[in-house]
Amino acid sequence: MFNAVHTNDLIIYKSSLLNSRNGIYHGFGARVGGVSNSPYNTLNLGLSIGDIPENVHKNRELFFQALKSDPQQFAQGVQVHGNTIQIVDHPGTFESTDALLTIRKNIPLIIKTADCAPVILFEPEQEVIAAVHAGWRSVVKGILENTIRIMVENFDCEPEIIKCAIGPSIRSCCYEVKSDVSSRFPDDVILWKNNKSYLDIPKAIQLRLIDQGIQIENIDDSQLCTACNEKLFFSHRRDKGKTGRMMTAVYLT
Repeated sequence: MFNAVHTNDLIIYKSSLLNSRNGIYHGFGARVGGVSNSPYNTLNLGLSIGDIPENVHKNRELFFQALKSDPQQFAQGVQVHGNTIQIVDHPGTFESTDALLTIRKNIPLIIKTADCAPVILFEPEQEVIAAVHAGWRSVVKGILENTIRIMVENFDCEPEIIKCAIGPSIRSCCYEVKSDVSSRFPDDVILWKNNKSYLDIPKAIQLRLIDQGIQIENIDDSQLCTACNEKLFFSHRRDKGKTGRMMTAVYLT
């Protein structure tokens, strides 16, 4: 189950599945509580989309303050909708990376989204965390499988005890796709309405996680649609590309 936590004017969503674990801190951000102006109003956390940089930096200060973390010490990837995973041992920006993984303490792993699904993975015995930017292209390319494989091969993680939280993303209610996309997914994650196909990307993510040995009871889906909830979330699809970015963050304490 996901819960909304109000910190000053910000709204941070948290998974109760991860909140029940010691040694991990996480949050899925919303668009509420920042200083940016329209169309990035208000908590835009993306620097490369046309917003005033000073506003973005202020928003990041507010976001990391809400997460009780240093705004200068995070790790992020330059997201390219690929399947590359970076093992992180220091803060910084990593080129062409859509998933980050670490065993280091106090290095928040950051994912930026505006419809794609942010996914957090946590293996409590080995204390390994991962943050995955899971758009449809990355999912098709196997980013989830690659991340779990690295967790297992490099850190002796056990898939059956990995905890997973799937954050706010565009959902099948709003995610109309053409045949070039729908043909890449199994029929049970495609919904048909009025002769149009709609992709259920969180369900596609869940099925792939289960195929890798993750238990269904260890998967927590937010059930929140970014496109439906304009007051809460940015949506690239709904806003025709002119919009801000939310952040998801996770770190070991």
